[in-house]
Amino acid sequence: MGKGSSGFSAAASASSCNSNNDVLPSMIVFDLDDCLWTPEMHELSGMPTIPVEGPLDPNDNYSELGTVGMKVPSRRRRGNNNKGFDWGGYANDDGEEVVELYPGARLVLRELAKNPKYAAVKIAVASSSLEPSYSRACINGIEIVDGVTMKDMISYSQIGREGQLTSRKTSHFKLLQAQSGIPYDEMIFFDDCNWGDHVGDLQDAFGVTGIRTPQGLQVDEFHQGLEKYRSRRK
Repeated sequence: MGKGSSGFSAAASASSCNSNNDVLPSMIVFDLDDCLWTPEMHELSGMPTIPVEGPLDPNDNYSELGTVGMKVPSRRRRGNNNKGFDWGGYANDDGEEVVELYPGARLVLRELAKNPKYAAVKIAVASSSLEPSYSRACINGIEIVDGVTMKDMISYSQIGREGQLTSRKTSHFKLLQAQSGIPYDEMIFFDDCNWGDHVGDLQDAFGVTGIRTPQGLQVDEFHQGLEKYRSRRK
């Protein structure tokens, strides 16, 4: 996923500024690890390649089924406690390594996918993941609505910390801005900021509106972010 727009659109066309009370950013940028999904990629013992099926709407167990997570194939390794074999890396309560969106993040992405008012808004990701190939596997596999994956929704992505990318998200945003041509002050960024204040750094460096999501993205944080953006654009 690089330069250019994805093939996905919630509607044929829409203005990013529908009214004075509904000014929307031209680009919404999300961090990945601990913001949109859990666990972090470096906690996994291998590539998550197995689709996990479940209801696509976290508030409705009877909603359409789709790929709600990506699982690492079972790998056994000798434990340090000399008690035989155990699971390596991160594991959930069932002993499986499954990457899943936070419920709030899934609801936000579903809103972006289904509400026509966001049709003109570009979606991007900026992640300093230590395992960018794992991140892309999850983006390619996880569905938001029936038949629409994260990859389908994302127009621009900068993932990793090699080459032009570093652990500072300013490096990611420089490339996002160059690819998209969208001014920094027309962007909004959501990041957990548990390993550094990327939101503050980007605001100071480029004037990007940002919201911290330390417990994973929540629906109210998303709308608070949009309100903060509108306030700054007045």
